[in-house]
Amino acid sequence: MSFDKIAYEQSNVAFFPGYPLAVAGISHLLSVDPELGLYLTAQLFCWLMWVYLFLFYRRWQIPPLWQILASLIIFIYPTSFYLCVGYSESLFMASLLGFLYWFIYWDRPLLMLLAGIHGLAMSATRIVGLPVALIPLLNLWQGSRGRRRLWTMVTVGLALLGGLGFFFYCQLRFGRWDLYMEMQSYFTGVKANYQALFQAHTYVLSADRWQSLLSISAPVKDPGLWADALSQLFVSTTLGSLLVTSLVDGASVMVGKSRCWRERLGFHLAAWAMFYIAAAAMSSLGQRSMSRYCLPVHIVQVLALVHWAKHTDFSFIPQRMRPYLGVALKLGYGLLAFIFFALNQILTWRYVHHLWVA
Repeated sequence: MSFDKIAYEQSNVAFFPGYPLAVAGISHLLSVDPELGLYLTAQLFCWLMWVYLFLFYRRWQIPPLWQILASLIIFIYPTSFYLCVGYSESLFMASLLGFLYWFIYWDRPLLMLLAGIHGLAMSATRIVGLPVALIPLLNLWQGSRGRRRLWTMVTVGLALLGGLGFFFYCQLRFGRWDLYMEMQSYFTGVKANYQALFQAHTYVLSADRWQSLLSISAPVKDPGLWADALSQLFVSTTLGSLLVTSLVDGASVMVGKSRCWRERLGFHLAAWAMFYIAAAAMSSLGQRSMSRYCLPVHIVQVLALVHWAKHTDFSFIPQRMRPYLGVALKLGYGLLAFIFFALNQILTWRYVHHLWVA
């Protein structure tokens, strides 16, 4: 199939259909121009994402101060503005959190069906939604039986339908189920490298990227190299945070100091799946856009960390060490918040001035 005469941005198979369909529906419902509909749709699902975040807080009985700190570190994440500027992040995150919320905590068939509907929207919005939709199958491994087992399979099947239905449409309409991947490869150069996380070039920045990253004027003047260098740096830092949180959580469970680990296992797996697929896809582009693709990873990591802290017994920490540990945590959070906020302001400025971000 030749793509020479196809306008990539206007193609109906160049992007997963979830967000375009949501925009079309809301634009028609409100009788507004589709360009305005892009932003209204993003704002609506951004609001829904925050609703689910606070539903998780309430369900876990998270103290108010923890809620504020967790929400703040999400709000000031360097690329958090993508949640409300006409991209698919908000729809994907709202459907992902809704999928996990309704499935984990509700046994009634209608509410599990609601989880499946959220999952359908999730997998129809991003290709990474497909592996995340399989997370409820952990219930079968954990010994789920009877009606719960049946409805788990129904929920997973419905959740997969969004992405698989898109592939089925491509097969029926164009004779190529993988047309989306082919267009991504042809127009953007994306070619998945599933060994990317085990290759040094994924993490080692070139000399010109380091030079741009360390330049004081580059964030304002550089058209794209600075943002690409920052995105590659996000791969290393995000992988580091995934490893640390997973190992700390796993170790605390193994020594019997942390409870309810099954409730947050899905968050850890979702974070790893989203990060791995994004890093593999962006490997051929030098990890371009990873600063944006790490945003959903960050959000589910924060939720997993909050849940872990709530359900972990820290009595094993010697009394004399606790004040020092408290100071270290406050300083670490403050430094991270400062870095996040500064990068958020720089990247937002670049975005509104039509400079490349991700």
